[in-house]
Amino acid sequence: MGAIRTLAIGGGIGGLSLAREFIIRGLPVTVLERAPQLNPVGAGIIMNPNAMRVLEENGLADAVRQGGWPYMIRETYDRRGNLLAIRDYRPLYSGGKISIGALVHRAHLLHVLYEGLRSGVVRFGVRVRKIDLLPDEVRVETDQGEIFVADLLVGADGIHSQVRDHVFGVTEPLYMGYRSHRFVVENNLGMENFTEFLGRGKRIGLVPISKNQLYVWTTFNSPIESRELAMTSADRFREFFGEFKNERVGTAFSQLESTDGMICTDVEEIRRGGWVKERVALLGDAAHAVTPNIGQGAGMAMEDAAVLAQEVDAARDAPRQLPEALGRYVIRRRPRVENVMRLSRQVGAEGQMSNPIACWLRNHRIRRAGRDAPRMLEELERLLAYRI
Repeated sequence: MGAIRTLAIGGGIGGLSLAREFIIRGLPVTVLERAPQLNPVGAGIIMNPNAMRVLEENGLADAVRQGGWPYMIRETYDRRGNLLAIRDYRPLYSGGKISIGALVHRAHLLHVLYEGLRSGVVRFGVRVRKIDLLPDEVRVETDQGEIFVADLLVGADGIHSQVRDHVFGVTEPLYMGYRSHRFVVENNLGMENFTEFLGRGKRIGLVPISKNQLYVWTTFNSPIESRELAMTSADRFREFFGEFKNERVGTAFSQLESTDGMICTDVEEIRRGGWVKERVALLGDAAHAVTPNIGQGAGMAMEDAAVLAQEVDAARDAPRQLPEALGRYVIRRRPRVENVMRLSRQVGAEGQMSNPIACWLRNHRIRRAGRDAPRMLEELERLLAYRI
């Protein structure tokens, strides 16, 4: 009996990571992506140490680091630019307790993942029209009438997953009450550290992703029905975040001549009970979209991919054991994912406080916690030293 045949829908970080994990284990896999070519929509991305450990295991870490910036220190300031806390990862790195994180452009990450695959593994420009779950296989029909048959179907198609909605029922993303801008400018100030500023219902992050590039992100409280995205002009955007007085913010924002190319998205979660059904498994945002507050979206998808590949590999020559393999995937991943989602949600709720007194108390708590470096390092190690 042949190895388990896997078909993944979605050629983003999750789908490409899954393909890489399957290929290095000699497992057959095909990825269907609706975009006509590799689609690096986005700006920067935080590759935390746990994500980089996955890449070290699958052989792609060096290539990612070569095009990015090392993640050594995270600095947190208030809206006026007063230092609240410094998280220094270097003691954990030097002790070998966690892998060295990286700050990179999303396009670079996707390119490295794609280059790590054999030609033909990813089929671009393919739109799925129909999914049939049969007793012994999964059949997928495309808009062009092409039929793909597999033992396992993996939905790696993001927060608005077609696979999830078709197989598990429609799950609407849960809006968390705020939105986020993302764009890239020149690193004119030569910034070297991940730097964030906490305002009142707003935050700004300045993240070096190379010597010459600076990834900028914001968050801002916004009613779901609001159309005020502060993107009508560059001047309107700067005015909207006028409470932030630090020169580094001003220098980054001054480079904007327009808001063309700026991305603004809702901050949402996907919370659902089931990730697997018969011969179908969900992965990454399709299963459990997490808020971006602790930079773990890519990490969770990559960890999912590695664990799922391990479990499928263990049942590689016995497709009848696939249900047990998928069950083990969920058992191994759910506690980890739920913990990360909870932490990220808490950081977001704290960061989006808008009441002046609440913000003052928050800043005081962060400043006090920042003085306890040993405890901070212990918490970071618990989060980031995850091993597959």
